[in-house]
Amino acid sequence: MEEDKSYIEEQPVSLAGLIINIKSWMTSMLKSWRMIFIGAFLIGGLYFTYQTLRKINYTAETRFVLETDSAGGLGDISSLANLAGMNLGAISGGSTLFQLDNIVELYRSYTMMKKTLLTERNSDFGSERLITWYGREHKVLEKWNNLGINFEIPETQMIVRHDSLLKEVVEDILEKSLDVSKPSRKLSILRVAYSANDEKFAKAFNEVLVTHVNDFYFKVKTQKTGENLRVLSFQSDSVKKVLDKVLLDLAIFEEQNPNLNPLRAQALVPRQKIQIDLQASSAVYQELVKNLEIAKVAHRNNSPLIQIIDAPVLPLDDDRMKWYKALVFGLILGGVLMIGYLTLKGMYQSIMGEQKSAKLI
Repeated sequence: MEEDKSYIEEQPVSLAGLIINIKSWMTSMLKSWRMIFIGAFLIGGLYFTYQTLRKINYTAETRFVLETDSAGGLGDISSLANLAGMNLGAISGGSTLFQLDNIVELYRSYTMMKKTLLTERNSDFGSERLITWYGREHKVLEKWNNLGINFEIPETQMIVRHDSLLKEVVEDILEKSLDVSKPSRKLSILRVAYSANDEKFAKAFNEVLVTHVNDFYFKVKTQKTGENLRVLSFQSDSVKKVLDKVLLDLAIFEEQNPNLNPLRAQALVPRQKIQIDLQASSAVYQELVKNLEIAKVAHRNNSPLIQIIDAPVLPLDDDRMKWYKALVFGLILGGVLMIGYLTLKGMYQSIMGEQKSAKLI
């Protein structure tokens, strides 16, 4: 008896034995075809029902190209300015403050998210803030109202509870709904996608967020060039007024002294002073006008900074599975699960049978 037991334990697995086991398994599955068939239909039906009744997730997506090199477009003007001894960089105000990676973080910032959520848009319930729309979509608006939290009030009247709830909503959106990414590391293309069960809300939130970040980015990038343009424009206007006054003074002097004796040098001094002021004002005005034109080119070169490629358009893309795909996938899934179940059941029964035989031996 001991020799037979040792033989059973130490018998190696051969190719022939493996083929016999596979044939045995296939025979067992064929015998159980009715169970597999019924199980596949039951599981497939459940999966099909789930796909039909579950909430649909809509995705609003915006793609745009970001211009990060504001000084590169000046081209020949920059070269001419350098030859003239002018620092065009100081005038143009080209800045690398916001590169593409920084824009990604800007989209995820609390300030931009809060500003977006507190923006009013038209919904099926009228004009309301997106945070209220969000609460209705997630079925928590009634809970907020019971807690005395209402976001349809002026921002100056909001208290700490409003900010705390806003932070929770922002964290939830960043974790589950918002996706800001670069499809390719080699391209300056940014993708902003927001997902929600409400198709209209997804589109509205995406559009408002992109608009706010776009405006903020435009304001910051053009702030320096805009300030330079404003200062140069003010200076040129001031010098132009001085120049006009000097020209008027010269004309008045000529009218009052039509026939000055050139031999009387003292009488010519007032006229020479006016001419000196005229030459100085003309030189300053000419330089300011030149710098002003370059500043205008630099400012125009910074706008627009974001070129929209694709914007969300209804109907939005969703994660709904086609009914025939859901049915076929459910049947396949059910069949695989039933075959796996019967296989594991057969292996378990085989192992338990071998253990009983070993005990009898």
